[in-house]
Amino acid sequence: MEVEQCYKVLYDIAQKLNSNLAPEEVLRTIVESIRDAADAKGCSLMLLTPDRQQLIHTVDCGLSSRYVRKGPVRVDDAIAQALDGKPVSISDATADPRIQYRDQAKKEGLVSILSVPLMRRGQVIGIVRIYTSEMRQFSDQEINFFSTMANLGAVALERTELLEEEKKQFLRFVSIAAHDLKAPLAAIQSFLGVLLGGFAGELNDKQKHMVQRASQRINELLNLISNLLDIPRIEMGQLVQEMTEVSLAQVIDSFVEEGSSLAEQKGLKFSVHIPSDLSYVCGAPTRLQQVITNLVNNAINYTDEGEVVMRAVETDSEILVEVADTGCGIPPDDIPRLFEDFFRGSNVEHKGTGLGLSISKRIVEAHGGKIWAESPCAETGKGSKICFTLPKKMNVTT
Repeated sequence: MEVEQCYKVLYDIAQKLNSNLAPEEVLRTIVESIRDAADAKGCSLMLLTPDRQQLIHTVDCGLSSRYVRKGPVRVDDAIAQALDGKPVSISDATADPRIQYRDQAKKEGLVSILSVPLMRRGQVIGIVRIYTSEMRQFSDQEINFFSTMANLGAVALERTELLEEEKKQFLRFVSIAAHDLKAPLAAIQSFLGVLLGGFAGELNDKQKHMVQRASQRINELLNLISNLLDIPRIEMGQLVQEMTEVSLAQVIDSFVEEGSSLAEQKGLKFSVHIPSDLSYVCGAPTRLQQVITNLVNNAINYTDEGEVVMRAVETDSEILVEVADTGCGIPPDDIPRLFEDFFRGSNVEHKGTGLGLSISKRIVEAHGGKIWAESPCAETGKGSKICFTLPKKMNVTT
C-alpha cells in the first residue's frame, strides 16, 4: 500500500472510533479494513480466554461460519509466538505443522496466514489474523501497518468494556427496581382474583367489568416486569448456566398445540414443517421456547386472515428457523429498528411491551446465532418473515 493510502485507512478508522458507532461495529470495520487493505480473503479478531489457553473468535469477515465454528482454537506454537508480541507469518497453512486445523484451512481455501498480536497497555490480549487464498509473503512494512490497525481494535475493545460496565450498573438498577415492583403488584392481582371469584361478596356486572379491566392491566404490568427482569439476566450471561444439549425439534413441537389453538381462535391456519431428524443444539430450552413463543404469537397477533407457517432447515453448521405470516407486514423504515427495546411498528395498534423481539434477539445472540426480519415474505409476497439461526452441536476432533 502507498503511504498516503495507509494514512487514509488509519484516519477513517480513527474517525469511527470517535463516532457514535457501537464498539462492535467499529471492530467489524477494523477487520474489514484490514482484509481490504491486505487484499486478502478474510480477517478475524480473536481474544484470549482468562486462562490464556484458548482464543475466542470475536469478529470476522470473509470466513464461513463452518470455519469460524470449527472448534476451540488452542494456543499452539504459532499462536504462542504471536502472544509473545511477535507477528507470525505462515506461508502454507495447509501443510505447516504449527497450524491446528490444517484440513479445515484447506477446505476453506486458505493458504497463507499472518497473525499479529493485539496489544493493550503493553499486554497481549489476543490476535488479529489475515487469511489469503494464495501463497504470500508479507513485507515488514505491511506487518507494521497491520499491527497498528490491530491495536486500534484494542482501543475499541477498551471502549466496549467501559460501556459494558456502565450497562451492567444500569441493568442492576433495572433488575432491583423491577423486582421490588413485582411483589406488590402480584399481591394486588391476588386480591383482584378474590373479588372476581365472589369470595368477598357478589359483584354486579359493572363492578365485575371494572375489576376485570384492572386485572388485565396488572397482568400487562407483570408481563412488562418479567421482560425487564429477563434483560439483565441475559445481558449478564446467566443463560450459559442454563445451557445443555437440546432437541430444537422437541422445543418447537411442545409449542405446536398452543400455537394451533391461538391461530384457530382467529380463524388462521398454523402449519409446522420440522425434520424429524433435526440436529441438536447447545442451548437453554426455556429460553429457546421463549423465542418460538414470541415469534409465533407476534405472527398470529398481526395476521387477520391467511396462515402462519413455521419451518426449520439445517446446513452443515447451523439450523435456520423461519416464522412467516400473511399479515400486515413490516414497513421498510421499521425493519432496522424492529429489534430495539420498546419499539412498536408504525402500522399496528395492537398493544404490547415492545420487548418481545428485542429479548428474542438477545437470546438468539447469546446462543451464538443471528436473527433478522424480511417483509414481504419472499415466498408469498405478503406479510413478513422472522428468521433466526443457531449453531449445531458438533463433535469436533483436532
